[in-house]
Amino acid sequence: MKKTIKVLICIDWFLPAYKAGGPIQSISNLVNHLKDEFDIFIATSNTDLGERLDLGTALLNTWLTKDGYKIIYLDQQHQNLKFYKAIFIPQNFDVVYFNSLFSFKFTLLPLLIFKEIKMRRVLAPRGMLGEGALAIKPFKKRVFLKLFRLFQLHEKVIWHATANSEVKEIIAHFGKRKELILAPNLSAKIDTKYHPKKKVQNRIKIFFLSRIAIKKNLIGAISYLSKIDKSYKVEFTIIGPVDEEKYWKKCKYEIDKLSQNIEVIILGAVPNHKLAAILDEQHILLLPTHHENFGHVIMESWQRGCPVVISDKTPWRNLRKKHLGFDISLNNSTDFINAIELFSMMNENTYNEWSKSAFKYAKAFTENVSLLEQNKALFLNAVNDNR
Repeated sequence: MKKTIKVLICIDWFLPAYKAGGPIQSISNLVNHLKDEFDIFIATSNTDLGERLDLGTALLNTWLTKDGYKIIYLDQQHQNLKFYKAIFIPQNFDVVYFNSLFSFKFTLLPLLIFKEIKMRRVLAPRGMLGEGALAIKPFKKRVFLKLFRLFQLHEKVIWHATANSEVKEIIAHFGKRKELILAPNLSAKIDTKYHPKKKVQNRIKIFFLSRIAIKKNLIGAISYLSKIDKSYKVEFTIIGPVDEEKYWKKCKYEIDKLSQNIEVIILGAVPNHKLAAILDEQHILLLPTHHENFGHVIMESWQRGCPVVISDKTPWRNLRKKHLGFDISLNNSTDFINAIELFSMMNENTYNEWSKSAFKYAKAFTENVSLLEQNKALFLNAVNDNR
């Protein structure tokens, strides 16, 4: 198939980076689904969350060909307007896609370069306009939003919302807009069949999978576990990089106070390709997050047959009716505790009814053709786009 539309994706981190979590997975899935139809270029940094990638200087600041797409890893010295103009303008891109709102180097700078060029500009806030997200470092974000409006950059883009809740957030901050596309995130393809899990009554393996940061609310998860009945034996596995060191110290302090019926295993950051084997041995995800616009870890959990106990600050609602888990208000700790205890007391047969429901839902979601078409619409009509 001839690729007629040339797309540039700007993202702060990309594979082999993995610690930054959801944003990387969002773009990885998007590229894997669409690379056969679109000519995709990715501009990213040579870092992961808090560390430099081991790439070698010969692979930096030049376009590389990978599996069906091209990518450039930019070191800090080359993340500037002058170099961006040198590498972007000659390519004559039809579309540029920004995978973040609050990114100076990979949204604001390239957006200024492409501001007056005839092309399609698509921006994904990635949940950053949610109330919970804006409450973290609020001053810097208010300044950024003010500058964004001042330069009228919000008028130069097509907004990509991944959920109805994000549509409302975009409208609340930038007004009702015609240039807004609702396209839920694509998930990784499932190439396995469902396999029942072993489950002993009154015992459970629970995992937390996310960055260790205030927004993800690991302390909340620990607090709920501390209050469950001591007759339940829990193995609690924490998976994810430390993003906020002071917060992690508070978490460890609370972990040390847990009673002996809670065994805590700390795995740290785990590359995405190794997660499946770990999740296959787990029972439920516990993620009382303050905000998710999608929550790739939620879908990844379902893909491995793990129901979830999450907050109501995600697009995934009414989970109990579908036997997918529970979505609970952060103001109701008792319901979190009850949900954990319910899964803990389940025998193998009852648990696997929920587990199979989770897997079947994830498989149907992943194979939904209409979602693929919605995501293609982000890049279509690009050649004649006057924005």
